[in-house]
Amino acid sequence: MGGRIVLGVSGGIAAYKAVELLRIFQRRGCELRVIMTRHATGFVNPRTFAVLSGHPVEVDQWDRPAEPGIDHVDLARWADLLLIAPATANILGKLASGIADDALSTYALAHRGTLVLAPAMNTFMWRKPAVQASLETLRERGATVVPPESGQLACRDEGEGRLAAPESIADAVLGLLPPRGPLAGLNILVTAGPTREPLDRVRFLSNRSSGRMGVALAQAAADLGARVTLLHGPLAVAPPAGVRCVAVETAAGMGEALDRLVPENDVAFLAAAVADFRPVERASGKLDRREGSFELELEPVPDLAAAVGNGPRRPYLVVFAAEAGPDRQRALAKMRAKGADAVVLNDISAEGIGMESAENEVTVLAAAGWERPIERAAKEIVAREILLAVSGEMLVAGAGR
Repeated sequence: MGGRIVLGVSGGIAAYKAVELLRIFQRRGCELRVIMTRHATGFVNPRTFAVLSGHPVEVDQWDRPAEPGIDHVDLARWADLLLIAPATANILGKLASGIADDALSTYALAHRGTLVLAPAMNTFMWRKPAVQASLETLRERGATVVPPESGQLACRDEGEGRLAAPESIADAVLGLLPPRGPLAGLNILVTAGPTREPLDRVRFLSNRSSGRMGVALAQAAADLGARVTLLHGPLAVAPPAGVRCVAVETAAGMGEALDRLVPENDVAFLAAAVADFRPVERASGKLDRREGSFELELEPVPDLAAAVGNGPRRPYLVVFAAEAGPDRQRALAKMRAKGADAVVLNDISAEGIGMESAENEVTVLAAAGWERPIERAAKEIVAREILLAVSGEMLVAGAGR
C-alpha cells in the first residue's frame, strides 16, 4: 500500500493508542512523520515516536533556536495524508477556526492533502454544540472523520467519546491513500479460500483450504501499490485491511462473481481451492442418519480458471497447482489447459507447508519459459516473492489493456 502519513497526536489520554497506529501503518509499508502538541507529550514521550518512526518528532518549532524545525511547506509537499489521532476538542476548534499557535495546528494549515480526524474526548465535551459545529465545518471542507466509539471512558463516564479502534482508523486511512509502489496502477483480482457445496441445510462438501495464501497475496499486492479485490470463500483468517472484499460460498457464486470482476482487472491470481465436485441434488431439509445409508451422486464443477483464461477479455492470469509431489510437467499442463500465463506449483505432500499451514514453498513456472523457485518461508513472504517474480509481465499486461 505504501503512502506518506503525517501523524498528529494531540493531548488526550488516548494518545498512547497512536503508538499502535504507527506500527500498523509501518506494517502496511507506510512512511510516517509525527507531530505532537505540547500536552500530548504528557501522555507519551516524543522519544517513543522518534525511535519507532526513525525520524525526529516535532513538538514546538521555537524550542530549538539553534536547529531548524520542520519545514511545514516542504512536509506538506511530501505528505499524502494528515491523520490526527486522538483529535481533542481543542485541536478541532483550532482547525475549524484557522488558528495556528503550535506545531500541529501550524502544519495542518500548510497541509494540502487528505485530512483524517479521529476524535476522542469526554462524552459531554463530544456532545457540545461547539464541538459538533467544528466537526461539521471540517467535514464540509473535505475532512474524513472516524467517529469515536461508545463505552467506558478514562474518566469512568459511559458513552460516546472513546477513540475508535486503531484497526478501524487504519482501515479508513489506508482506503484514502494514493497507490504507491512497483505495482501502482494495476488492478489485481485475487481469489482465496475454499468453496462449500451444500448437501442439505446444515451439511456441505468442502476442503482444508484456510485461504491464508490468497489473503497473503491480496495483502502483499496492496502493499506494493496495486488496487486489489479479494474474492473469497469462507476464510479461516481475517481478510486484509484496505482491500475490497467480495464474499461467496459456492463454486457457482464464485463463477458469477468472476464473470463480473474479471473485466475490471488487469491481473488475476486464482488461489482459491474451488470444489471439483458438487452434489447433483441437495436435500430439501436435513439428512437423518436414522434413515440409514444413502447414495451421493456428484457432478464436476465447471472449470472456473479455464473460463477466465479462455474468456473474451483475459487478464494476466496466474493459477495455482497443489500437487502431491514437485511435478513440473503436470503443473505446466494445467497452466496450458487453463490458458494461464504462469502457474504456482505447491507440493502439498511436504510436511508443514501448503493447506492449513502458515508457511509455504513454491515454484513459479511461466508460459514464457522461465521458472523461479521460492524457498520455504511464511506465506506473507512467499506471496510477496510470487508477486515480484511476475511483476514485470503483469505491468506489461496492464499497460496493454
